[in-house]
Amino acid sequence: MILINSSPKDALKLFQPFLPIYVPIGIGYLAAVMKEKNMDVEVIDEQVEFDVIDKIKSHVSNLPTPYIFGFSVLTAAYKSALDMSSKIKALYPDSIIIFGGPHPTALPEEVLANQCVDIVVKGEGELVLPELYTKLKRGEDYSTVKNISYKVGDHIIHNDRSPMIVDLDSLPSFPYHLFSNPSYDLGFIVSSRGCPYHCIFCSNRITTGKKYRYKSPESTVEELENLYNNYKPKMVLFLDDNLLVNRKRIYKLMELIRAKNLHQKMKFSFQARGDNVDKELLKDLYDSGFQSVFFGLETTSEKIMKILKKGETVEQCISAVNMAKKAGFHVSATFIFGLPSETHKIRINAAKLANELELDMVRFNNATPYPGTELYEIAKKDGGMFILGLYENFNSVSTFIENPFKKVPFSYVPPGSNEQEIRNDILQSYFRFYLNYKKIKRIFTRHDEGVGWFSAGSDLLNKIKKIPALLVLMFFLGVKLIQVICFIFMKRFSVFLAYFFKKTCNKEIR
Repeated sequence: MILINSSPKDALKLFQPFLPIYVPIGIGYLAAVMKEKNMDVEVIDEQVEFDVIDKIKSHVSNLPTPYIFGFSVLTAAYKSALDMSSKIKALYPDSIIIFGGPHPTALPEEVLANQCVDIVVKGEGELVLPELYTKLKRGEDYSTVKNISYKVGDHIIHNDRSPMIVDLDSLPSFPYHLFSNPSYDLGFIVSSRGCPYHCIFCSNRITTGKKYRYKSPESTVEELENLYNNYKPKMVLFLDDNLLVNRKRIYKLMELIRAKNLHQKMKFSFQARGDNVDKELLKDLYDSGFQSVFFGLETTSEKIMKILKKGETVEQCISAVNMAKKAGFHVSATFIFGLPSETHKIRINAAKLANELELDMVRFNNATPYPGTELYEIAKKDGGMFILGLYENFNSVSTFIENPFKKVPFSYVPPGSNEQEIRNDILQSYFRFYLNYKKIKRIFTRHDEGVGWFSAGSDLLNKIKKIPALLVLMFFLGVKLIQVICFIFMKRFSVFLAYFFKKTCNKEIR
């Protein structure tokens, strides 16, 4: 079986040459499970492969028919996945193509309406795919396989969902060795799945579910040891949606990390909620090597926090950031612009707050109603959603990374809001935060702090090669800055004109 991670080659637009390439986690775990069962599997990642069809031809030359292809599909990569699967079907008409991941899980019927897709695996696939693969290879009936949707003539059949995987320790360790391309950043680990909270914009729960499950601290530390021994990462990112859900588990994890002296060998970065931390926990985390933390602040409005169903308050988030900064953490955060009932003032307050809190890194995202989320249903209902082609505008960071002369329309603009104003507020917020010598210097130089999301090159030769792309990036950012300044000037000038004419009219009436 060939597992393919779909990705458009220009997913990160202007920043494509400068951002780390992350390993496709879902594909990796599926490959690990299948290899553990002695099944023949190959992995192709469109992020790093530029001759995908040639790779496929090479792999299938050694495989018996039917050829089976499994695609991991995010919404942003849906078009790429369909394009590639169409090419495969043209080459191998009798092949079987399976789509899995968040987008097919949320919209199985829409996905199966495409002739190039035969089966959709919904939710977690580690227990499903080996069984499905075996039946397909043997030519057996697969209608009893859980978690799948498939076509029978003109009809689509949706099989029952099976329970989530409860014991994550039963899964094999992540197969880092399968991702040997030097472009990858291997400094990551996954120690839990699921999230018990109810944020309306979160697409992660579509596949991992609401039930929070985690690997044992012992298993997690063993994987960290192996990661360090084989790859020596200086910073390891915990890719858990929320690391601190279970406090008892975290304290055991910290104890084992210190016992193995891992906190002296590498540092850890993680994501947390504001209402899950306190001074004591943050101090203990920091002393155990957890020295970079990410908070989803989202907004400065308590009203919008309730709309988002975050289950925490703006005040709790601010308190958490202040405590983390005092403990010595590198603190990153995101805000979301373009939410229901949001105003220009709320967005500008977010930009001010980011500076007041002295955050080390911040993203200002545009609200994106990913299929399967509650925000998607809200956007459909209120008429604010716009789908460009095959969800080609479903990108929460598009405003900052896009070409300023080829703007991508937002996937969602809530009623009463103006897309151009939201776009301008996002850019204005970025410039207000990052136009600072110290911050720019840290972005380029301090990869050990958790701000190393931008890389101008790992060595001198690499840096020289990236100079043309860096000059283009600087030019386009300059254009964006000018556009922001012009927008602000014209807005204020129009206010002045309105005031002036109002005064003039009042005088003439008198």
